Amino acid sequence: MDKLELREKEPHETVREYAYRVLYQNIMTLKLPPGTAMSEQELSGILKVSRTPVREAFIRLAQSGLLEVLPQRGTFVSKIHTEQLAEFRFFRVTLERGIMELACQEFLDPWKTKLEFCIFEQGKFIEASDAESFFKSDNTLHSLLYEGCGMPHIWRIVQNSNLDYVRARVLNVSDTDEQMKILYEQHKGIVSAVFDKNVKAAQDIMTEHINKVMGDVAVLKKEYPEYFG
Repeated sequence: MDKLELREKEPHETVREYAYRVLYQNIMTLKLPPGTAMSEQELSGILKVSRTPVREAFIRLAQSGLLEVLPQRGTFVSKIHTEQLAEFRFFRVTLERGIMELACQEFLDPWKTKLEFCIFEQGKFIEASDAESFFKSDNTLHSLLYEGCGMPHIWRIVQNSNLDYVRARVLNVSDTDEQMKILYEQHKGIVSAVFDKNVKAAQDIMTEHINKVMGDVAVLKKEYPEYFG
């Protein structure tokens, strides 16, 4: 677990919440990649907490599908399941085409300004080859599209509904700078279409944007076969 990224405990955060947050964020950013063996004793020592909050974090992570407990073998970070990715792609395409239609009808100026800033900072992240910051800004851009349509709670449901999809996107963005550039151009096209109130263009680019993950997964499975199940 050499790549485990430790974070400061936040004010008013319990030890239980801290242990869960650190492990969750490390799994989702692939600092703890699929297949990693997880040890309560080792992690309690690294996090400087007792084994109880780590054990409770393991239970929560297993319930969300991010950890797998194998009898007689141990606990491991779950593999990325491609069957679930295909199912979630359908859900995401259907939902976000609807969001594009709403955004093209009415999108408030404060969120337009925030979208423009997202595009600006993504260009900077590409220049710096900062894949992690680019991915965070990517998520921000999508969340702003939902918020600008008055649908912030639906975005939270989307984010929590298929964590394998999120991990596949992180792996894809982290793979090469070229991937970030492709996504960046798609983001610019989406924002431009929304500003122009061009529903068809916005929906078409968004569909291509989401479908890209599934096409890239086939390549990623060959490059990182140990990450997929």
